[in-house]
Amino acid sequence: MSVADSLRRTRRRLALFARSTIVAVVVLSPVARIASAEVAAIASSPNVFAVPDPNAALTFDGSAFGHGVGLCQWGSRGRAAAGQSVQQIIGAYYPGTAIQKVLAPETTIRVLVHSGLEIAADETERISALGGNWQVVAQGVAPISVPPDGKLELTNPGGLRWQVRSRDGSILGWGPLSGPLVVRPTAGETRIILDYRPSGSVPGRANTYFDTYRGEIILYPTAQGVETVNRLGIEDYLRGVVPEESPASWPDAALQAQALAARSYAVFRAQTRAKQAWDVDDSTWDQVYRGWWAEHPNTNRAIDATAGHLVMAGAQVAQTYFFASCNGWTDSNEHVWGGNPLPYLRGIRDVDPSGQPYDKDAPGSTWTTGSLTVAQLEAMLKADPGTDVGSLQSVDLSTRAPSGRLMSIKVTGTGGTKSIAPETLQARFNRLRPPGVKPLLSTNFSVRWTTAEAVRQTQANATAVPPRQTPKPGGGATTVIPGVRSGILALPGVNLLAPTGPAAPGGPVPAATPTPVPTPVPPPTRYDLTAAMPARPDGLTNQYFPETGHNVGGAFLNFFIEHGGLELFGMPRTEELLEDGRTVQYFQRARLEFAVDKAGTPYEVQPALLGDALTELRRPFPKSPVFDSTPGHQYFPETGHGLHNAFHRYWSENGGLDLFGFPTSEEMEENGVIVQYFQRARLEYRAELAEGKRVTLGLIGDEFLTRRGWLPPPD
Repeated sequence: MSVADSLRRTRRRLALFARSTIVAVVVLSPVARIASAEVAAIASSPNVFAVPDPNAALTFDGSAFGHGVGLCQWGSRGRAAAGQSVQQIIGAYYPGTAIQKVLAPETTIRVLVHSGLEIAADETERISALGGNWQVVAQGVAPISVPPDGKLELTNPGGLRWQVRSRDGSILGWGPLSGPLVVRPTAGETRIILDYRPSGSVPGRANTYFDTYRGEIILYPTAQGVETVNRLGIEDYLRGVVPEESPASWPDAALQAQALAARSYAVFRAQTRAKQAWDVDDSTWDQVYRGWWAEHPNTNRAIDATAGHLVMAGAQVAQTYFFASCNGWTDSNEHVWGGNPLPYLRGIRDVDPSGQPYDKDAPGSTWTTGSLTVAQLEAMLKADPGTDVGSLQSVDLSTRAPSGRLMSIKVTGTGGTKSIAPETLQARFNRLRPPGVKPLLSTNFSVRWTTAEAVRQTQANATAVPPRQTPKPGGGATTVIPGVRSGILALPGVNLLAPTGPAAPGGPVPAATPTPVPTPVPPPTRYDLTAAMPARPDGLTNQYFPETGHNVGGAFLNFFIEHGGLELFGMPRTEELLEDGRTVQYFQRARLEFAVDKAGTPYEVQPALLGDALTELRRPFPKSPVFDSTPGHQYFPETGHGLHNAFHRYWSENGGLDLFGFPTSEEMEENGVIVQYFQRARLEYRAELAEGKRVTLGLIGDEFLTRRGWLPPPD
């Protein structure tokens, strides 16, 4: 049953729900509502910044993270920690709404899991399964039964084609991809694995990766390639959403509030997109969804506790927007996006009885961009005729909502005055900002004049800040790290763009005074990426490892230090690299990845799923019999594996799910060593070592680099 069908069936009975014991009607309690007169008062305050000098430098200082409308996620955490119930949290952020059980258990939703799949003529994309039998259904072909170890392959030899193979290579079915193709589990435990290369428009995703999903996968051929939709039960969908939007360690009430907001938002979007092939996107465009591997017992429990319940505004599902942090003020929808005010999306003063913001611990509560020049800001404005005002003379930031967020920005220059939507400037700034300058995390910011020295310091320390988004030819964006060009590390003395053959007639004219020509150096190969590099200045923002000749800096260094350092990750094997839109760095035992969609949060850096990548062709491993967890022994129904004794102790004491993920195998012997695989790691037990030191992490980073030819095989 689709979301629309479920709502139609239940809307007739809403009056009955209002009298039901499972209904929690929450009305805004005495939380301060924002009066329109306050807007006028704030709008009249002086906040106009004249450019003192064309060569001046400036910094943007701000507070809050996100658009500011609806549920403040970190505020929800603070309220839950203060003892508030989920009803109180929902009532504060969505005043006048009611929590009602509306959806039928069989309600399904369609998720666009990749915005596009472009298959080159020399590529093969694969779909497989984890756990049990599955089925492929294509137009004009009888359903094809596929064993657990079979594969669906997509190729493009002059046109999109599909074929299904068993493990021994025999073809079970094939045909052109001329219409929707459905990949469907036929056993309850079966999960579908996508080995995909999404288009570059997918933010924060690697070019090749493995995602695992509940429910079925539908492939739609398009003019650009393939559109991929995951159709599954809405509660199962939330299992891959809630832990991506709110950390699973948060209090139950906060996770339940997130589950209600995410479920209601998805249903609202499904109603508006009923005629499309999908209801919601899997990125921050809607809400982040990462499928089965994202699931966590804590968030699953919150989802089960609120199953079928929506936040209702009368007979309609509420538009339950949410965002990261507000620094004590949320905002009303019309202040941010314009349009008609919605009674349940009112700005509130989000503070505790002592006057402290409920989200005071949020990492984006206050922030600063670092310094840039007026000329650099002018270049951003000149990138579009709609914002080009010539040489900048003043910036008017006086039109604000009570939350402090800007409602309009006026820029004046030699070319006149123009009004700019705050979100337009924010997006432009974040896409085009200079190296070292951090993003605008919200539209609540002001200007501070700084010195040219501050600009030099900011941009000299460019490697210490998260990667920036810059435009690509033809649209979209790519992540850029200083010293990295087109996914290849720029080595000293190597011109990656230099021609390799003789100069063509009519080429560059040599300088009048010849300069010494260095000995030609061949362009670097992938293997060169692991070669030693010069040390950057050591300090708080960088550490050099002479053992391997590589630097660790910025966000990667912070994560490295805070989560175990050498013991957990080993030495760095490369510098920061750009791999198909994602900034990564390889270590002996791991690959760290920078998530663009989580920039500025504690989750911006995460270990990659290298354990999965190394074992993809070997999974699924034999499962453990189900058992009750006891001290030292834990069963994971998410993957069907157990964790015991020394491995369990090491896993628990050194980061658990966050750093290692779920176990994907049982204990087993490899090359005379007892090992166990996890999503992000491999644990090894070596009896010859001293007590307390016998469990170590495998060198899976080195193994991965060796497989790719970046490191030579071990002796």
